[in-house]
Amino acid sequence: MTIEQGDFIRINYTGRSDDGTVFDTTEEEVAKEHEIHDENVKYESYVIIVGAGHVVDGLDEDFVGKEAGYHGTVEVPPEKGYGERKTELLKMYPVSSFDEKPVKGMRAVINGQQGTVAMTIGRRVRVDFNSPMAGKTLTFEYTIEDVIDDDTQKIKSLLNSYFRVDFDVDIVDDSVSIQAPSNLWLNESWLISKQRMAYEILKWTEIESVKFFETYRDKPGDSNETE
Repeated sequence: MTIEQGDFIRINYTGRSDDGTVFDTTEEEVAKEHEIHDENVKYESYVIIVGAGHVVDGLDEDFVGKEAGYHGTVEVPPEKGYGERKTELLKMYPVSSFDEKPVKGMRAVINGQQGTVAMTIGRRVRVDFNSPMAGKTLTFEYTIEDVIDDDTQKIKSLLNSYFRVDFDVDIVDDSVSIQAPSNLWLNESWLISKQRMAYEILKWTEIESVKFFETYRDKPGDSNETE
């Protein structure tokens, strides 16, 4: 069965910029080989919804019409990738805006936006808020490992792709109840992402209502659930 928009698929991929530099990958050995390995990242295949904007447009569009097990490459122009570079996203800031000495190439967060230090001029610093991949033609080598059809597995896999932890998911009729792991209860990303995840579940499955739960237990057999 060929893949269509709205399908839940599990993928592995490696992205290269126009000079061949690997900038992103789900393969740990590839990340180590190209010196982009991050100890805080869990390298493994993950689930996306085709057409939901989980990956850049050029890669997303290439999934359509393929089948599980497909392996290939696609070239993605800037307009289907991270966009063209915009001069208005180059901005100047005083050195005092930084928590540490700014140096060229350093990633920095200014007023909630992440950018890259482009240069320092005296006590002024130019920060580039364009994506590092903006204006570049990209190549993605990818494998579609599986297409997920079961709603419970769709939801579990989607949640795991966001947070790399397992969730308890219970579907009754057209409603799903999701038990959040305790280590996420105060996680800012979890608090922000719940609404988006609920929206995606409602849009891309047959589910009509989504409930998130936290369960507190004082002793075995006793619980207090909050919604």
